[in-house]
Amino acid sequence: MLIQKPRGTEDLYYEAAKELSALELVLRSIVSQYNYHEIRTPIFEGKDLFTRTVGEETDIVSKEMFELLDKKEREFVLRPEGTVPTIRSIIENKLYGKYEMPLKLFYIGSMFRYERPQHGRLRQFNQFGVEVVGAKTYLLDVETILLAYNILKAVGLNNLTLKLNCLTTGENKEKYINDLKEFLSGQDLCADCQTRIKKNPLRVLDCKIDNAKFDNAPKIYQYLTDQEAKYFDNIQKVLAKLEVSFELDHKLVRGLDYYTALVFEINFSDDQAKDLTLIGGGRYDNLIHELDNSLDYPAVGFAMGLERLLLALKNNNLKISEEDYLDAYIICLSDHARYFASSLMLMLRTSGFKVDTDYLERGVKAQFKSIERLNAQNAIIIGDEELKKNVVKIKNQKTGKEQEVKFEKIINVLGKEK
Repeated sequence: MLIQKPRGTEDLYYEAAKELSALELVLRSIVSQYNYHEIRTPIFEGKDLFTRTVGEETDIVSKEMFELLDKKEREFVLRPEGTVPTIRSIIENKLYGKYEMPLKLFYIGSMFRYERPQHGRLRQFNQFGVEVVGAKTYLLDVETILLAYNILKAVGLNNLTLKLNCLTTGENKEKYINDLKEFLSGQDLCADCQTRIKKNPLRVLDCKIDNAKFDNAPKIYQYLTDQEAKYFDNIQKVLAKLEVSFELDHKLVRGLDYYTALVFEINFSDDQAKDLTLIGGGRYDNLIHELDNSLDYPAVGFAMGLERLLLALKNNNLKISEEDYLDAYIICLSDHARYFASSLMLMLRTSGFKVDTDYLERGVKAQFKSIERLNAQNAIIIGDEELKKNVVKIKNQKTGKEQEVKFEKIINVLGKEK
């Protein structure tokens, strides 16, 4: 029987694994400049953590969570997103009392959603996200947006579109929802939207099927209080001053119920990937209070799927990782040479060189083929005659120059060849 990976997952190896690792290194480097610190949470959490916070009528909770029972019939889920586990950890470990506020955290890890697999969308995927907890100022919101924007620019993507919206609360939100329901009542909508209208009308605006029908829907940012409107206006003014272009999108509400005030997305478009959302986030000032009513810390953050970003890079012939190479490949012409090569490789690797050799006892021609495939900069040739003279032959693969080198000079010569 052929054993296959589960549907919606993928094996990463060689070039693909290397690109993902390189992207992670870039992300870590950039967030360190913004003074972020890493957090790692369990890969599974209690189910109620997400039903309480993400929203029971969201697609994530109602359709997409991988659920499991332990031996005591307790309900757990594989984490579908990274914000809620991060906030749970902050509360449980009292990070707000241990470290400088605001907390500036980032995570990289696997998330799981049971949805129809397609190109760039998997059931197990890697997500990067940042969360800033403990401060509310439009300048911090702008910094968060700029971090997201600069990440995409740093990996070589242009043609980016920043979309903004602002969600109101309280009586203004109720008035908006009533007006939205009235507008939606005159629309011919899909079955999912009909359900959402009754339980959570904002979710209707997330619909991919009927999205175009909502162009003339009431705009939630026109229902803001004076204070909310001023806050949102300040964000726009700073972005404009920094010459970061953006557009307002009244249909942008994000797919999670915990967002308040600012929400944003950054889309990428080119000839192959039309309007691909790469980053989404916003402010969620009430989430900590919902999980622990003794605490009241505002927060803002964003997340991005790494597979989707890597797909955009691939479609535009952009690579992050460096080309693989070896400093040297050792060609052995005898059994004694192979024995000596083990000691030589240990010495060279300890000195920081990347080296390898043949373990299949192939002929010289086949070993030189390996040198080409592995992009080795030098060939080190060892036979019985070389061992008798305490030398090796080193051939520079770029220049073709070959020289005999005493054992004690090998490191010096390879160092000059680098």
